[in-house]
Amino acid sequence: MKLSIEKHDRFNKLLLFIIAFAVAIGIRFWPGGYDALHFYLRSPFPGTTAPGWVYLLTYPLSRLGWPLSWQILTFLNVWSVGILAQMYQSNRPWWNVFLSLPFLWTIWLGQIEFFPIFGLIIFLLVYRKRLPFSFLGISWLALLTKPQVGLGILIYQVYWLLHQDRPLYILAEVLFGAISISIFSIILWPQWPKYWVDTLVEFRATWWNASIWPYGLLTLPFSLYIFPRVGPTARLRFIAAQTLLVSPYFALYHCTMLIALSNDWPTILLSWLPLLIGYGVPHQWMKWGWILPLWVWARELINVYMAWKLDTKK
Repeated sequence: MKLSIEKHDRFNKLLLFIIAFAVAIGIRFWPGGYDALHFYLRSPFPGTTAPGWVYLLTYPLSRLGWPLSWQILTFLNVWSVGILAQMYQSNRPWWNVFLSLPFLWTIWLGQIEFFPIFGLIIFLLVYRKRLPFSFLGISWLALLTKPQVGLGILIYQVYWLLHQDRPLYILAEVLFGAISISIFSIILWPQWPKYWVDTLVEFRATWWNASIWPYGLLTLPFSLYIFPRVGPTARLRFIAAQTLLVSPYFALYHCTMLIALSNDWPTILLSWLPLLIGYGVPHQWMKWGWILPLWVWARELINVYMAWKLDTKK
């Protein structure tokens, strides 16, 4: 049985590699990659939307030229989403996630959603004792790349670490790694913290913002009540949905990690609903992206309620 599972796992990894490679080749012929070209495949610049540690990867890639650098970013996006879906939903077809609108939009834009996704993958590997705690420093930076996606997962990591043996020592080790990488990026590009902070202060999202801020804060009291009652499998999915709901800004492609954590047909089909509501007009449909995290959040809430009702009948 163990040998059969290992063969199945190797087959899935090989199939994922083939899919990621094929998509990376295919996008060479797409007129996309705007965000990759203008925001990431370069050195930090005034108006940058990413912290400096992101450019430790994307700037060297930019030296490979266009469109090869975009193709590698695409491969990383496909690979990360597929790996997370395989790790988190091993009993479901993991490739479903590639049919969702957030994922396809990520690929089209040349976004870097693989950063927070790899941050979560690293945490799962540490949680399963396949990586040492020190790797969480990389996880924290990857999650902070997109705080509207990864901040809740990072807070949960800290909560989890505080319940381990020698938590202060582990936290110091993790912080040392994260700070060391940050300092290295500052040595290379001394101005990036100013560029990034200025962008965060001045940034004003308009028609592409799917946030329901501040109304999303109304979900917090319910979340704090049911969080201890959510099972370990659903917990990260619940946190990911909650993070998006309370964020002042997110676009639908920021739901890519949430889709990978959910990976079921109702959620994947629902991801296309904003496009239908807005008749395919960007200024109309992009603001409806909040439907997706609210659906995932409400479903977990209902699952907890149904489990409670079942227990009361026993």
